[in-house]
Amino acid sequence: MTQNFDRTDPNEADEYFLNCVRNGDLKNAMTCFDPEAIYIGKDGNTISGFTNIEKVVANLCNMRADIKVYEHKNAPVGNDMMYWLDKWTMTATDPQGNPISMKGASANMMRKSADGIWLWLVDNPFAAPFFAD
Repeated sequence: MTQNFDRTDPNEADEYFLNCVRNGDLKNAMTCFDPEAIYIGKDGNTISGFTNIEKVVANLCNMRADIKVYEHKNAPVGNDMMYWLDKWTMTATDPQGNPISMKGASANMMRKSADGIWLWLVDNPFAAPFFAD
């Protein structure tokens, strides 16, 4: 990773995560999650525990998924929490060499760590069905 990110800014914290995934950097991608984080899968089930979340993120990193956020809104909740909504697209290649193209919407919560870094507390990248008519 050649780019520097100011992870005390929630927008750059998000870009840092996307950059890690794009570059297949699992170790640093996992530094983007709060120790109490949960991930909500495509099936709506909650995944908790750092090791379990790491399996999901490893899949993205292995595919070097190129995730682009094209619209987002965030709102502070007190001094150390942030509500985050976004729309995203993803392109990648599966292990068999087949192209993958997806789009969706996320509804997430971020929490500021003791050193001022914004981390994912709730990562729900498959929230789009909740907003559909």
